[in-house]
Amino acid sequence: MRRDIINIDPDLCTGCGDCVQACPEGAIQLVDGKARLVADNYCDGLGACVGECPEGAISVDARESEPYDERRVMDNIIPQGDEMVRLHLRHLKDHGAKQWLQEALSYLEEKGIPAPKAWDTEESQDCSCLTIHPPSASSEDVQWPIQLQLVPVRAPFLKGKELLLAANCSGFVREGIKELYGKAAALVTACPKLDRDVPLYAEKIAAIVDDGGVTGITVVTMEVPCCRGLVKLVQDARVQASRKVPVTHVTLSRAGEVLSMKRL
Repeated sequence: MRRDIINIDPDLCTGCGDCVQACPEGAIQLVDGKARLVADNYCDGLGACVGECPEGAISVDARESEPYDERRVMDNIIPQGDEMVRLHLRHLKDHGAKQWLQEALSYLEEKGIPAPKAWDTEESQDCSCLTIHPPSASSEDVQWPIQLQLVPVRAPFLKGKELLLAANCSGFVREGIKELYGKAAALVTACPKLDRDVPLYAEKIAAIVDDGGVTGITVVTMEVPCCRGLVKLVQDARVQASRKVPVTHVTLSRAGEVLSMKRL
């Protein structure tokens, strides 16, 4: 099957091993002084290892590979102890991978193994693939990341705010796009045509609504046809989400002017 999976550039890899530590699934090992993907079906393609590589040697690419096997991954993780299991469950939760998370929890139940304490609490947001707030940030408005494919479902900057979901191009044609909703908005960007994770976006947006604590969604698109997919993703997410929040659609012209603003 064709799916997202990590790729390690051997010319850039120095063999530091940071990615191995960041992959509780056990998909990466050091072989002959280089990090290698040793099991396709252990790699979920969510990229926990990408941000840990100091050399930029790891990327997530779409290619033909074995399907990810959550049950085999759990077989590999459980012997490593409760902390590794907790990190894995938290990783799946933060990335909105609900199906794999349910498989993991069901597997623990089948084996009579209790889920580790505090894996699903607000305080345990420690997914190793992301840094939400840079240590030097002093402004309460600073947030990172902003790309939907990188934003954890329960990122702290989402809670209690409007999700301002903007098409990538809109931020370049309109100056100060976040000012559309000011400090009340958490800005997240996406491209329904070019992003690699588009097939998972509706599920992720639904998870952000259910678990992220957002008060509503404002989706900002350009007047061009390719942006329509972003509105469709939000509409699909509304169907999947158990919480119901208001959704507003803002359409911008090619010059960045607001052409329309309507409640969906």
